[in-house]
Amino acid sequence: FEVTINAGAVIDEKYSQEAEAFWRNLRVVPYGLLVNNKNEFSYSFMGAQKIGDHPLERKTAVLVDSKISKDQMVMVINLKKNVGNDVNRKVFQDRDEAIEWLQI
Repeated sequence: FEVTINAGAVIDEKYSQEAEAFWRNLRVVPYGLLVNNKNEFSYSFMGAQKIGDHPLERKTAVLVDSKISKDQMVMVINLKKNVGNDVNRKVFQDRDEAIEWLQI
């Protein structure tokens, strides 16, 4: 799957819960997810901590287009390392590399 977050969206705890319910109803087999961060958005601490915790989410590649975006997403992934659920998450600046990594 590829997801693009709407410009100006705020990823908070409520948003994370709604996203989890959406994915739970959409998929019943494991999947890889490409999160395309081409739009600017913001996130709360709890939103960053909760997003992307679906049990069938096998791998998550985060695609960024700037150094600032990359630093922000690396910070989110580092937060997930602290709570032990980062194993298959990685930040990319090249879409083809991200898709190739998801397929491995």
